[in-house]
Amino acid sequence: MKIFVVRHASAVERFVWNGDDPERPLDEEGSNQSLMVAKYFSDTNISSIFCSPAVRCQQTIWPTAQKSGTKIELSNSLSEGSTSQASDLVEKLAQTNNSDTSSILCSHGDVISELIRSLTLNGMNIPNRKGFAKASIWELFFLNGKIDTGFYHESHLS
Repeated sequence: MKIFVVRHASAVERFVWNGDDPERPLDEEGSNQSLMVAKYFSDTNISSIFCSPAVRCQQTIWPTAQKSGTKIELSNSLSEGSTSQASDLVEKLAQTNNSDTSSILCSHGDVISELIRSLTLNGMNIPNRKGFAKASIWELFFLNGKIDTGFYHESHLS
């Protein structure tokens, strides 16, 4: 099993959005990025999708859920500022022994950067560069119930 951690795509700027921040949607670039994310996962056997309740996260992962037929489970553990809860969710998923499927988590830059920092401090190997661009994807591999290696894929999904 792999765990993929997706940062939400480009959203309407905070300073021009008049509503509550969790309701802030994707902008045009973000809508296009969400389709690229779905294309990235087109050959992936997805068992579960967990998502921050923020609209921009839901809109980022919706095309993937639609194409895969996987229900999105909203999780406050992936909300902005929920860094320790996100780590707990990843550790719980890492204990799953089904090697044929993958889980996807869609969250925010602060949560993902702290998650990757924590996993690195606990021994996760990152053989290439790392980053946290919008619509980027971390691909986490685990061994014996522990995250072993993480690969970063930039927002253009190289």
